[in-house]
Amino acid sequence: MQRYAVIGSPIRHSLSPAMQQAAFDTLGIQASYEAIEAASAKPIFSQLRAAQYNGWNVTTPLKEEAVACVDRLTDAASRANAVNVVRAENGELVGHNTDGAGFVQAVCELWWVGALTAPTLILGSGPAARAIALALRDAGAERLSCWSRNKQRAIAIGPRPNEPVKLVVSALPSGATVPAEVLALTQSVEMVFDLNYGTRRSPVENIAAPRRYNGLPLLLHQGVLSFQWWTGMSAPTEAMRSAIYASGESGPIE
Repeated sequence: MQRYAVIGSPIRHSLSPAMQQAAFDTLGIQASYEAIEAASAKPIFSQLRAAQYNGWNVTTPLKEEAVACVDRLTDAASRANAVNVVRAENGELVGHNTDGAGFVQAVCELWWVGALTAPTLILGSGPAARAIALALRDAGAERLSCWSRNKQRAIAIGPRPNEPVKLVVSALPSGATVPAEVLALTQSVEMVFDLNYGTRRSPVENIAAPRRYNGLPLLLHQGVLSFQWWTGMSAPTEAMRSAIYASGESGPIE
């Protein structure tokens, strides 16, 4: 029996166990996947290594701390300076990042590939925002700006917004407030992607857009990429999608 998990805090809301267990079961892989509450990366990494877990996902607030807890990083994790998935490999722990590539896949599925190069505003400056910005630039985005309360971290992602945008990506906590001068640049937005899911409030709920999505499409596609990286097999995407939406969480709404 292979063993996998997702670690972070808080973790009770995570839909990753249902999604990944559905993937394993669909393909007949003898594996378990659990959610483990952990507020610090180093001790839980040591425990999972000692227990010979095959791999695990990493979520808030451990993605940056996890960088120092693995033996080796992939290029994606090194560039983002964040780890959201770990694989045990020949006695080593390898850290990887699927947030950026997962976001690109989600946008292409939900809208169209041209959205990846539209003028974009990223709200927030944490690990997910950083990984998404890198992936968008790799896809050809040139007009990408960032706003965050942490100005130093924001400028490392992109310049302060000063022109209207078409795509807004919010990696802010659900309780955050976006300044009026930033909101003023979103009047012609065509797509809003809030990485939160399962929350009562969205920090970008006052931005009007024809297309609006919560974080479930990103959860799905980063999870698909995690599964494929762990197993070397094509992920059963539709089974994973069904497991997420069977939870009762609202799906993407256009």
